[in-house]
Amino acid sequence: MSALRKSGRNRWELIHALEGVVPEEREGLAFLITNMPQHDLVALKTDFLVEDVHLAYQAVREVPWGRDIPQEIFLNDILPYTSVNERREVWRGDFHQRFIKIAIASKTIDQAVLALNRYVFDTLHVSYDAVKRPKPDQSPYESIRAHYASCTGLSILLTDALRSVGIPARIVAIAKWPDESGNHTWVEIWDGQWRYIGAAEPTALDHTWFTGKASRADARHPIYAVSFKKTHLRFPMRWVPKVKFVSAIDVTEEYKHR
Repeated sequence: MSALRKSGRNRWELIHALEGVVPEEREGLAFLITNMPQHDLVALKTDFLVEDVHLAYQAVREVPWGRDIPQEIFLNDILPYTSVNERREVWRGDFHQRFIKIAIASKTIDQAVLALNRYVFDTLHVSYDAVKRPKPDQSPYESIRAHYASCTGLSILLTDALRSVGIPARIVAIAKWPDESGNHTWVEIWDGQWRYIGAAEPTALDHTWFTGKASRADARHPIYAVSFKKTHLRFPMRWVPKVKFVSAIDVTEEYKHR
């Protein structure tokens, strides 16, 4: 695995970890190692990665829809420990304990997403504020401490909460709306197909305040979804425009037909 050659002093610990985990979880750990940014490959502790992988597999076994999630969706949209450039944190175990009962009681992914989009922000007391939030790309616990977050911070928090209970989720963004009115970040979830929702917004799936605006996206104003798996596209991050290590998938056409 070429990534191991770039992992510095972590190399032998990562090799031993791959040899030590159960076969099912080895694929997940190998996926992360292969696709993680260079600075994570060097800096993240092996124990953190092994535990995070184990908890992701455990969550999928616990939820009713877990057996229906394709492996490629699980690897790219449940397993990752991060979405963009936010501070790396140990959130999966804590969030799983907080939110798994809500997820299991919901029976379906769609019901769980709608329930958690209310419950997460109500119980953690986090809401949107473009001024009071300390920075745009807050990690989950940074947002919890501040009680305020940008649309990006809210989306990071919701994505992690959903992933912690076995729901495939990813962050989506447009760098500038076609009418030049600004940028926006939101969340997509997978229930057999990709659907979207605004984090901390009391709306149904695929029906948000930005539905009309997103339908007018074009080649000059594309919509991108984050991909942990490396691609040839880069996810637009207006808050750190020079950072290019987050991969993306162009989903513009999907929004034009919704």
